[in-house]
Amino acid sequence: MICTIPSQKQHCNRYYPVVVLLFYLLITSPAASAGEVNVVHSLSFGVIDLHPGGDTIVINAHTEGTHAPVASRSVVTGGGSGLLRVTPSVDTDEHVTITYPSKSILYNGNHNLYIIDIADHSQYSSSGFDLIQGGAAVEVSIGGKVVLQGNEINSSYSGSMNISLNFF
Repeated sequence: MICTIPSQKQHCNRYYPVVVLLFYLLITSPAASAGEVNVVHSLSFGVIDLHPGGDTIVINAHTEGTHAPVASRSVVTGGGSGLLRVTPSVDTDEHVTITYPSKSILYNGNHNLYIIDIADHSQYSSSGFDLIQGGAAVEVSIGGKVVLQGNEINSSYSGSMNISLNFF
């Protein structure tokens, strides 16, 4: 559900909506050995009470857990990093690499916003991780950055993101 709330700060006279992103996963590996991947929750930049001069909203998800969106001049309510859970195969140990898109488009009718720097603000973008057969699941936090100019349309934006997981 996406909604907006009225501004409660005098210096912030615009409203900005929740930004929600659904993940679509591309898994490459022989079917018999790949671990299982589940979306625990989607990336959301929350309800943003946007400062008239614009702002940059960042979710820095380099570590485990849920990470809240942070703004320097605007008020952000709710939102948080996306989370994937990767469960190992019972057949074999595997190394998993993740490829994040360079950007993801958020749509609202004729208006678009972009989530950028996704790999820079997400887990395992450069190293990948190991799954031990029959071992514990690995959770992967997803973040990113949205740059707002201050003149965006007050409405809801949503989109999807393709993330590739490669099992070796």
